[in-house]
Order: sequence, then C-alpha cells, then structure tokens
Amino acid sequence: MSENIKLIKKYLAIDENRNIIAEGNSWEEVEEIMKKKGYKRSQYDILTLVESEKL
Repeated sequence: MSENIKLIKKYLAIDENRNIIAEGNSWEEVEEIMKKKGYKRSQYDILTLVESEKL
C-alpha cells in the first residue's frame, strides 16, 4: 500500500567552523540574511536539509 508524505526543505548557512549561522526556506532567503549580516559568499556554505512528514 502506498503512503503519502510531505517533503520539507530547509536551507542552512554554515561557517568554516561548521556552526549554523542562518536558516531559511529558500537559497535566496539565506543569501539575503547573510548579506545583511555582512558575510561574503566565500565565507559560508549552504546546506539543504530535506525531511519527510507523513500525511
């Protein structure tokens, strides 16, 4: 029997020490947050977190 699930994506910005410094619902949202915090794109990485939720 098939089961419906909902996928939830979150985007996390992490610094060189692997600390989470921003979280958002889209890549662009995270980049905007980081720009406001004064970070340059080369100073952080963005990870995509995908979770499933049963309906």
